[in-house]
Amino acid sequence: MVYHIHRTFSEFMERVIGEDRVCEPAVDIFESRDQLVIEVELPGVKKEDVELYIIRDKLYIKAHRFEDAEEEPGRKAYLCLERECARYYREIEIVVPCKTSQGKARLLNGILTIEFPRVEDRRGQRRDIKIE
Repeated sequence: MVYHIHRTFSEFMERVIGEDRVCEPAVDIFESRDQLVIEVELPGVKKEDVELYIIRDKLYIKAHRFEDAEEEPGRKAYLCLERECARYYREIEIVVPCKTSQGKARLLNGILTIEFPRVEDRRGQRRDIKIE
């Protein structure tokens, strides 16, 4: 009974707010001498539900989490379900010179960690141009 009331309220709120709510996940970005590290908070998300890619100097993160709340024989019957569905999207500009083609990522305990090897910043250095 409580579940059905919650479900009805959730369906009403989805119509009012919209089904396609997208959250911007919390991000920590830090650098060491030889790498850039980005940590993204994605609680309850499986790695197969994460899309991670780079275009130019921008990192794109898309993810979703879905909890199947349908009642089935033998399954738990929810009294309250507030973590039904979540969609995440984040764009992060890569401002530190690094080799984005050699990036590595792992998802552990709800934290997506992305690492890029740093390279020497050659911007702003003098380069002589030969006149032909």
